[in-house]
Amino acid sequence: MSQYPGHPGQSYPPPPAITGGQQPIIVKSSFTRGALGVMTGVVAVCAIFGFGLVIGFGGGAAAVSGGVQLERSELRAGFGGEILVVPVEGGIDDGMAGFIAECASEIDAGNAPDAIILRVDSGGGGVSASDRIWKIVQDWQAKGITVVASFGGTAASGGYYVACSCDQIVAEPTCITGSIGVIAQMFTLQGLTDKVGIAPMTIVATGSPRKDVANDMFRTWTDKDRAVVQGILDDAYATFTKRVLDGRAIQFSDLSDVQQVADGSVYTAQKALDAGLVDSIGYLEDAIAVAESLTGLAAGSSTVSRLSRPVGLFDSPFGVRAPPSGASALGLLSQRDLRDLAAELAQPRVMYQMQW
Repeated sequence: MSQYPGHPGQSYPPPPAITGGQQPIIVKSSFTRGALGVMTGVVAVCAIFGFGLVIGFGGGAAAVSGGVQLERSELRAGFGGEILVVPVEGGIDDGMAGFIAECASEIDAGNAPDAIILRVDSGGGGVSASDRIWKIVQDWQAKGITVVASFGGTAASGGYYVACSCDQIVAEPTCITGSIGVIAQMFTLQGLTDKVGIAPMTIVATGSPRKDVANDMFRTWTDKDRAVVQGILDDAYATFTKRVLDGRAIQFSDLSDVQQVADGSVYTAQKALDAGLVDSIGYLEDAIAVAESLTGLAAGSSTVSRLSRPVGLFDSPFGVRAPPSGASALGLLSQRDLRDLAAELAQPRVMYQMQW
């Protein structure tokens, strides 16, 4: 009998006898070990991924609850004065307005910088969210802080609104800006419900007969519906143009001058400069130089930092975010979710947003 390698004194058992043409069964232990290794690796990867999701969700939830400190990244070291870059990037919604409010709290809690660069790269968004950011800019200026806007690739509609009162506006050469106007979008489903044989019923109180005007997605809109939304849009447009006139008083003498460039048109950087919507063409470093000049700092002397929220483990590039409170981890819609979605679609969304 042969001995086991590495185990003196232990021998292989004799192979079973092969009878009747029966073939021996050969088990390759190397395959078994390899499969076990693969399975172990898969389990480990799944465990790490699951842990990452927990950390990412936890970090996202903490950020929503205000429990995460903003990060301050130094872009350039200096020896005199401080300039803080505050980004307005992506769609302007409640989340973006909340972030800018957090930046304001961060600035109030510490030493105020000599100047703030409002770095805008946005095609706009919600009317109220845009107005809240505009108000924060006003508050900074009321405290004596110089605010210079630096426009990136896009600073249109709400992206322009938030910056129109800045002390100076510097747009990158390839920037698309302007689009001063208001738009509303909504859905009506009467044609669809007729096809599938559904007859939704909307009932309002006797004393509020106009309750469903411009608020019922299950019927075709009437002229009365459109008139209601038109009035809302016109009021929002009047607010927009008034903000531009107040913020750009040097360039525009009265409201009619603003209205000539506020017909919803988009402008290249050069055309925006010609129209008085921006003050100069340049990059972020040029906006920093303008801020130094306005605040009396020596050129190139300031420390430049940027505020941002900490990025969760899966926030980028995978875009995994914490689910809303009470939502299924699998993203399944509950009956409440469907009702909320229907209510959301039924409401006209009045937006300071660029549309091509």
